[in-house]
Amino acid sequence: MRVWAPSRRVLRRAAVALWGALAVGALGVAARAVAPTVAAVAAMDRYSLRDVKTDQRALALTFDISWGTVMPQKVLTILVREHVPATFFLSGPWAAQHPDYVRTLVRDGFEVESHGWAHVNFSGLGYDGVVANIRRADAVLRELTGRPVRFIRPPNGDFNRTSLAAARSLGYTTVTWGTDSWDWMNPGVDTIVRRVVERAYPGDIVLLHASDTCKQTDAALPVIVRDLRGKGFRLVTLEDLLRLGEPDYRG
Repeated sequence: MRVWAPSRRVLRRAAVALWGALAVGALGVAARAVAPTVAAVAAMDRYSLRDVKTDQRALALTFDISWGTVMPQKVLTILVREHVPATFFLSGPWAAQHPDYVRTLVRDGFEVESHGWAHVNFSGLGYDGVVANIRRADAVLRELTGRPVRFIRPPNGDFNRTSLAAARSLGYTTVTWGTDSWDWMNPGVDTIVRRVVERAYPGDIVLLHASDTCKQTDAALPVIVRDLRGKGFRLVTLEDLLRLGEPDYRG
């Protein structure tokens, strides 16, 4: 009895057909698996994280620090006294020059994230420049905090698609804000308070500063805390805010 043996050509064709069928099936499964996150990933490629979609009355007070030690200490004292969780975005050079302050923030339970290294607009650095900037700050912050750093607030809130991609390649999410307090302009305590308290909303990420160039933040902060709590807001860190809802990426 003669037994039929397929030729090599037939075997190759069968293998290609089988592989194609498996690949199509696998792609279908993969597409279904990632479908819920496609919109979010697309938004991350174009925009920064500005707030969180949540039905809970919570928001995050966030503070940038790049210069000085007077205002950082004042802000820290107020937050500790008022039992306010908060998130600090620290520039790499400031953290390297003031390691004790960084360790104090961690010890007191505050969230520490990155404000990059050189205080320059990311959109002008190019991909490699942004990567180098973030990496340099990351090395300092990880050493001082003993934990991974997940978020980057670009100086001046400046970003483009290239900088977003560079940050993501390092595992970072680019964060800006929903409400700008204007404290960096030193417009007057009443203006700072009014801008935050009247504009705040559930899921908001509020921009404040604790650098010495900002002269009025310490006077405005206790009133902001009191009035926000009076309106029923719970003040949380950025990480905790993200646990309460869905990240919202907008331009």
